[in-house]
Amino acid sequence: MARDENSYDDTGFLSILMGLIVLVGMTCLPATIGWIQTFTG
Repeated sequence: MARDENSYDDTGFLSILMGLIVLVGMTCLPATIGWIQTFTG
């Protein structure tokens, strides 16, 4: 019970973090594909 004072809802934080990563990844996906095609083409 004592450790709950330091950690506030770790699962919520991880969910938000994963959401942000997915959002940024989806936003940068076309640019990433463009860079890959440029370097491999």
